[in-house]
Amino acid sequence: MTLGNKIISRREELKLTQQELAQRSRLSQGYISRVEKDMFIPKATTLLALALSLELPYNALLKYSDERRAV
Repeated sequence: MTLGNKIISRREELKLTQQELAQRSRLSQGYISRVEKDMFIPKATTLLALALSLELPYNALLKYSDERRAV
């Protein structure tokens, strides 16, 4: 499961829109959209903000499987 898929899945479990997640995490809706589409891998601090906003353990989004490598 990619990082984007994990975020979408959890966001939908919490019945949040991208806009609501953006407000919780203090990010833009466009940024959330690009992360969910796996267009890039956010920095660890941003992943932490997303995890907390998604009510996940702080390191929940740091570990994920993806065919691409982080550069």
